[in-house]
Amino acid sequence: QLNYGEIKIGKDRYITLTASDAHAIQKAHDILTEEACNPPTIKALSKMVFLNEQKLKAGFSAKYHMSIRMTMAENLLSTTDLSIDEIAKQLGYNYSSNFVKMFKKTHGKTPLAFRKLKN
Repeated sequence: QLNYGEIKIGKDRYITLTASDAHAIQKAHDILTEEACNPPTIKALSKMVFLNEQKLKAGFSAKYHMSIRMTMAENLLSTTDLSIDEIAKQLGYNYSSNFVKMFKKTHGKTPLAFRKLKN
């Protein structure tokens, strides 16, 4: 459950989440789940749920303990046959090695190992 109130987003910066912000974050998660094969960009997602990108990213991470990007990566790995390179590109990584590194840091396994476990 997400606590309304302040979320730390920097060394000395906080943002405040309201109940409607929390609802928008839940809706964003639902959209990512429903559109797993073809997720919207973070910019488009923030417009769909009427929440600015910074608040959406911070609130999403606080509630789901994972970034929006990594949630999208999980969904794409689980529901598509896209290559790791294609998924990395779709998520905005210039180099798939950076994507693999970040995914491994978040999940403790490579995207390929994650995909094998899911199938």
